[in-house]
Amino acid sequence: MFPFQSSRVDTIRTSLIGNGFEFDLLRDDLIHPIVSGNKWRKLKYIIQYAQENGFKQLVTFGGAYSNHLVATAFAGHYFGIQTVGFVRGDEERALNHYESLCIENGMQLIHVNRTDFRNKEALFQTHFPDSDKALFVSEGGDHPMALPGCAEILDDLSKTYDFIVLSMGTGTTMEGIVAEIERRTLPTKVLGISSLKNNFDLDKKLAPYNTQYYQILHDYHRGKYAKSDDELMQFIKDFYGETGIKTEAVYTGKMLMALDDLIKLGVIEGHHKVLCIHTGGLLASIV
Repeated sequence: MFPFQSSRVDTIRTSLIGNGFEFDLLRDDLIHPIVSGNKWRKLKYIIQYAQENGFKQLVTFGGAYSNHLVATAFAGHYFGIQTVGFVRGDEERALNHYESLCIENGMQLIHVNRTDFRNKEALFQTHFPDSDKALFVSEGGDHPMALPGCAEILDDLSKTYDFIVLSMGTGTTMEGIVAEIERRTLPTKVLGISSLKNNFDLDKKLAPYNTQYYQILHDYHRGKYAKSDDELMQFIKDFYGETGIKTEAVYTGKMLMALDDLIKLGVIEGHHKVLCIHTGGLLASIV
């Protein structure tokens, strides 16, 4: 379908995590420089569903620096589907690089105030009353058709793990993985690191699944979504220095720091087989 590269699993050992604890890292950041990581996994079957069911527009949502919006614009342009992005915040300002990339790839941007942005269904119905031709995709690619693409992560693994650790935004990637682990009854537990403070909607989202297969951890957001601190930025710099792998401060960087703490706390022990997922999100390094 899309000219992406295959992800791969790298084995990592660094002094920064568990004093040299060995774990595997699924390099979904390698899939594509723009439509990377879980962005493509979520969009893959959404786009296929839109094409097969005659949708002319793909309507989605995100913040001003949303990797998801840029990925959707790029993929929509490639597959010939018109895209529309509602952007959180209607303050007067110049467009940033993310928004410019969206427009360059044919996405219509609609900036809305933060209060209205919370009710995405109402925004969609107001702007697209003829909704049989427009497909609603919530923020971050949250859509039922995103789950099969996320579940395919398990098909890319050559072994079974005791723990799979990943960062959570909307929780869609984690839900797809947990649903598939439960379906296969694998001896694996998914640890989700919430990147947003007090995002207990994630617990509601995963509530239908058996808790033997997952746990959501809310203590590693480091204060606020999309805000970094000196310790986190130094960790990201040092991790790149030791491994040659770029991460970022919103998702994967926080997740890897959480992994180090979970090892120190004894939640993850030396004999455990652990896979971490690099979900991409590196657009800031190329724009």
